[in-house]
Amino acid sequence: MKLWERLKEKEFEAIFKDAYRYYGKYIVIFVSPKVKRKVGFVASKKIGPAHKRNRAKRLMREAFLKVEPILNEDVSFILIARPAIVGVKMQDVLNDLEGFVFKFKKGHKDREEA
Repeated sequence: MKLWERLKEKEFEAIFKDAYRYYGKYIVIFVSPKVKRKVGFVASKKIGPAHKRNRAKRLMREAFLKVEPILNEDVSFILIARPAIVGVKMQDVLNDLEGFVFKFKKGHKDREEA
């Protein structure tokens, strides 16, 4: 059973307009409560040719699947590859994403208490 669905084009636009942004070394993450339990992966042509963009998206998807059990389900995520992702190992992307999860969980708790 899939826990997270892929975002549709109009949902991407809604999230980009009104989202919290987190910047990592290899990925940029947009988080929005507008759409629930959906995720999108983006690798622009700045990353390189198609095979490099596809690998970047595979790395982000795999890292997301590893941290997915601890993520909040009342928000949606867009993960955008940065040019530094080319040539890195999955563990590097996972560490970047885990750093985001720590910041997000901490910031999300602070917002709930306020």
